[in-house]
Amino acid sequence: MDRFHNLLSADRMALSGWTALNDTFYHITLAKTDFDAITLDMQHGMVTEEGAIRGVAAMLPFGKPIVVRIPVGRFDFVSKILDAGAHGIIAPMINTVEDAKALVSYGKYLPTGDRSFGASHAAMLNGMTPVDYVKGGNVNTKLFAMIETQQAVDNMEAIADVDGIDGLFCGPGDLSISIRNNLQPDPYGPDTIEIIKSMVACAKDRQKLTAAWCGSVGHAKMVADMGFDFAALGHDSLYLSQGVNRMVADIRA
Repeated sequence: MDRFHNLLSADRMALSGWTALNDTFYHITLAKTDFDAITLDMQHGMVTEEGAIRGVAAMLPFGKPIVVRIPVGRFDFVSKILDAGAHGIIAPMINTVEDAKALVSYGKYLPTGDRSFGASHAAMLNGMTPVDYVKGGNVNTKLFAMIETQQAVDNMEAIADVDGIDGLFCGPGDLSISIRNNLQPDPYGPDTIEIIKSMVACAKDRQKLTAAWCGSVGHAKMVADMGFDFAALGHDSLYLSQGVNRMVADIRA
């Protein structure tokens, strides 16, 4: 269960795959790649509750941490997917301290939160006893609060101060929409880049983690240079289109 904690303690930025597809066989294929971790997207992706639970179980044997982005406000699913064996949660639209505290309530055991004792399945999948799982649960499972609105930026320091929030997760597209009041996103553009850099400083001042979604290799390199601890490169359409196009180009050449 400590695989995510150990990965995030390394000296280099961890890189996660990001899947929006609700297919267990595909999840297994993705888990066999060179990504350091795999993230299942339930918010904008097609991953259902059952698909997430089955996906976690299918990918666990391959040794990579598995992270789940829950739908907006679905704090009730946090403890369930952690009980299924997930190592981390990304919670979208955490705009207030109250949002952050609700996330912690479901995601952390006492005395930090109110997660109930019921991780026998996660313990079994990881070859542990439920008691041993619970003892390390608060350290080994990570909760990321997504910062992606003007309101979240205004409350960012207070959100990061909430005990049990392990890190801040930059949602660059929605952040640009909110800051610019423009429905056309401009991820990592000039209007938000300094805000994004400030997330790293905010988190590091509190000895917490920073993570970001990246829509391109260039964005991933950018956040690595900024000092982010974790980046998710997404998503499936990028992998499929670039992989196919590269193979076709090689053949035709």
